[in-house]
Amino acid sequence: MQAKYTYSIIGVVSALLLTGCLGAVSNSSKTTSTADQNRTLGITIPGEPMTTDSTTSIETNGGAVITQTGEGIYRKNANNKIVAGVVEKKVKPTENKTRYTFTIRKNARWQNGTKITSQDFVTALRRQANPTTKSQNLDAISYIKNFDAVNKGKMAVNKLGVTAINKRTFSIKLSKPVPYMNYEFTSFYPLNTEAVQKYGSKLGSNSATTVANGAYVIKGWKGSNDSWYYVKNKYYWNAKNVKIKRIKVTVTKDDNTAQNLFNAGTVQVTNISGQYVKNNANNSQMTVTKTGRNNYIYFNSKKSVTANENFRHALSLVINQKTLAKDVLQDGSQAATNIVPKNYASDPTTGEDFVKEVGNLSPTNIKQAKQYWQKAQKELGKQNVNLNFLCDDTDTEKKLAEYVQGVAEKYLKGVTIKIVAVPHATHVSRDFTGNFDLVTVGWGPDYPDAQNFLDGMQSSNSINFTQWKDAKYDALMAKVSNTAKYTAAQRWTYEKQADRRLMKLDAVIPTYQASSAFLVSKDVGGLQWDEFSGTSSQLQYAYWK
Repeated sequence: MQAKYTYSIIGVVSALLLTGCLGAVSNSSKTTSTADQNRTLGITIPGEPMTTDSTTSIETNGGAVITQTGEGIYRKNANNKIVAGVVEKKVKPTENKTRYTFTIRKNARWQNGTKITSQDFVTALRRQANPTTKSQNLDAISYIKNFDAVNKGKMAVNKLGVTAINKRTFSIKLSKPVPYMNYEFTSFYPLNTEAVQKYGSKLGSNSATTVANGAYVIKGWKGSNDSWYYVKNKYYWNAKNVKIKRIKVTVTKDDNTAQNLFNAGTVQVTNISGQYVKNNANNSQMTVTKTGRNNYIYFNSKKSVTANENFRHALSLVINQKTLAKDVLQDGSQAATNIVPKNYASDPTTGEDFVKEVGNLSPTNIKQAKQYWQKAQKELGKQNVNLNFLCDDTDTEKKLAEYVQGVAEKYLKGVTIKIVAVPHATHVSRDFTGNFDLVTVGWGPDYPDAQNFLDGMQSSNSINFTQWKDAKYDALMAKVSNTAKYTAAQRWTYEKQADRRLMKLDAVIPTYQASSAFLVSKDVGGLQWDEFSGTSSQLQYAYWK
């Protein structure tokens, strides 16, 4: 998965096109004046990116930048349909649906004018799989042949199933058929081989070490500043259809500031949440899109209190997701009752929604919560516990944390929660080091399959920050992953069994299924969002009306 690990933002993400649309005209058919073409578009982003290196980026701010500056094997068109990206066409797999052979476009170039080659894809995938890179962004490439052995250092990196046949043709060999691989290929970006050799681990740490192959080049980003520019990449193969030449990006964490910047005309596109969505309900310049991104509370399984199953049950049962979504967040988000979002994955036989089939697995029951808390107190040998709750320093994250703090301390006497709101990059770092008791995270999907959400709780998964481990769950997910042996219907059954196991043990607490709300100037067209978009739209399709 490419940069879909999220918090209050996030991004990545059924009903395949629950699209919030502003402007139905494709930029390819829209003509604009020279003055408009030279006009700078102002947008906001909720936080600073950690990196623009597509092989190591694991969070949405970085993903939002990569979406504008990079292009993968495949891409999303103006209507969010998967089409050919850097390659000439979408291809059908051979060798029992395990080998894909691609030919790069003749006019596909890097921002410096050099041609994109097969070696650039080989470089990227080997770098991502190489254990010395220490990438956490591994899910999408884990299907490639020999990935496990390579990533564990048991096999040479050149044994990874990616081959440069000639300068423009390369193949990717999978270890098994993957029915949703076309979705994953949108996040298989090339890396400029010379840049990798030159910058090493510093690749993507600022604009000077970022080499773009997408519609825009990033300028003025020093790695920690809160504003920069996207400038049209004149060497992008589809540059003639990119209408807006210059975009100013401003990091804006506060919704009030975002709205004020929009109302002043300083920015033309901004993300808002909470009461600001409610306040703009009648604003024709606001668009709200239901997303496939679910948010959760994770427990640190290495800490005695949060590892206690009865405590997890108690905390889960005091949280009322409907109240959280409707009365606290107030941004169009809906209550989440499962780690898998609603209206996202469908039964391959009946078409029934996954969440509807498994039922509400995260109910609210204060009486039972108190009973579980009493059991936990006895098992822990203490009446009072103090916990830290890690979250982003954004409005939505802090509201969620304050709500959880309030109900926990009200109904579970003896529980004290301290909210630790930090910048997004700090949040991510602390997740990976396990420096938390409770933490709020989110996951935006890459493809419409429940596995996309269930995978993250496997004991071997790099984003299982909880370090929770359950042998029965891992065994069920191993069957889900075995697409060579099990049919879609059988995988569906195992997914439901794994999901029920996960939710029965309250390994995570689902909180809300996000909606993305944007203020978009009436002067701007061409932007569309769907359930996979998160907080970024593809700006190459924008135009001045």
